[in-house]
Amino acid sequence: MHGRTEVEKYVRALIALDALYKPLSSLGDKGKRRAEKSAKGIVSLLKEGEEKGERIFARVEKSEEERARTLREGIDEFKKKYKEQGEILEGMIAKKRAQKNKYLVFGLNESYKLAEEDYLGVMMDLGFDRREASSVYPHILAISERMGKASEQAERSIIVSRG
Repeated sequence: MHGRTEVEKYVRALIALDALYKPLSSLGDKGKRRAEKSAKGIVSLLKEGEEKGERIFARVEKSEEERARTLREGIDEFKKKYKEQGEILEGMIAKKRAQKNKYLVFGLNESYKLAEEDYLGVMMDLGFDRREASSVYPHILAISERMGKASEQAERSIIVSRG
């Protein structure tokens, strides 16, 4: 076996990365779509109210944030009002406008935990069979914990509408 060149090392690492991150990314995208669909279903059940149970909580919150105009919006407005003044165009693009978003805020109440079946159900919905899900989910939770994202009692939120 001969030594690997630097290029070969990088190419091999890139192939391995590609083989690993693409299915993880796909699973993440699928999970995000499922989360958005579930959040909208919960919001429709809440009807702008709040649910406080023994184990969970969920509520809808609205916020108003400033959002930068897009380049296209600025240019279109500029074309309507001015023709040759670049500084004015830059200023218009930099303006901000209010954006109202609606969030679902949710979580587990203190002293409650998710069951293994909660995790297995989600993993199986993402395409794992029961055996694979049982084998993989503890490792994903361990990584999530190391990244500081695993707290079951954390208050979470997901955007349910932009406007």
